[in-house]
Amino acid sequence: MDTEKIGKGIGFLRRRYGFTQRHLAELLNISDKAVSKWERGLSVPDVSLLSQLAQIFDTDIESLLEGNLANFQQEWQGELVLVYPAQIHADSLIYDRPAICYQLSYFMLAGIVRTQVCGEEGELSRVQRLLGRGERLGLALSYGRPDERQDVCRTMRVSGLPFLYGKDLTKTMRRILYGSAEQVRLTDDQKRGLGVSFVRRPADTWQDVPLERGIIAFRIESHEALLAASGVAAAVSRMMGERIADLHEIAIARNLIG
Repeated sequence: MDTEKIGKGIGFLRRRYGFTQRHLAELLNISDKAVSKWERGLSVPDVSLLSQLAQIFDTDIESLLEGNLANFQQEWQGELVLVYPAQIHADSLIYDRPAICYQLSYFMLAGIVRTQVCGEEGELSRVQRLLGRGERLGLALSYGRPDERQDVCRTMRVSGLPFLYGKDLTKTMRRILYGSAEQVRLTDDQKRGLGVSFVRRPADTWQDVPLERGIIAFRIESHEALLAASGVAAAVSRMMGERIADLHEIAIARNLIG
């Protein structure tokens, strides 16, 4: 176990999320001196604190222990391709939120704020009316055509309208971002593509990664699927008090806005 490597990784993630050492210590109910020792490589977090740290930094314990700073420092961008079934649009509601909010939430959960939105002029206009350039959410949205270059690297791409919900969704995406896979596509439990892919560097082959059990995942390709997604979102909101695809709430949690 490389204590110095782990410490540098914790320090980088702490700064990325805008925490001081004292703030992080308060979240963990420990002293800021303990955090300082971790970051200087003089000690490592107690096993009992690793799960809390992973939750705070939206990653997994394995990534923290690997402390791969090179992967943590990689800058990813997003590309959202607006492709919808007939009579469904970027501003169509999935329960109480426009479809575009669900699509952008996946980038935000992965920690990506710079996203190119691509599609037909009508759909782009709908998104621009709703979100503009994304400044109010701490995002940097641009509009145009898909980037068809073969040398595109470190791009998370969402094409179509996937519906994804689950407690471990963020950890799954972060493992892919910080992992060693070349090009990755997310699939459901039937190995069907969900329209979410991660391009680390140009390659001819793809690695299909199924989402873990407990994550609801399917593509919205019909009004029936739209109603099913709305039903899930409504149940989660009414019974559990959670607001799926609340971009403002996600932006605050990710320290994108105050």
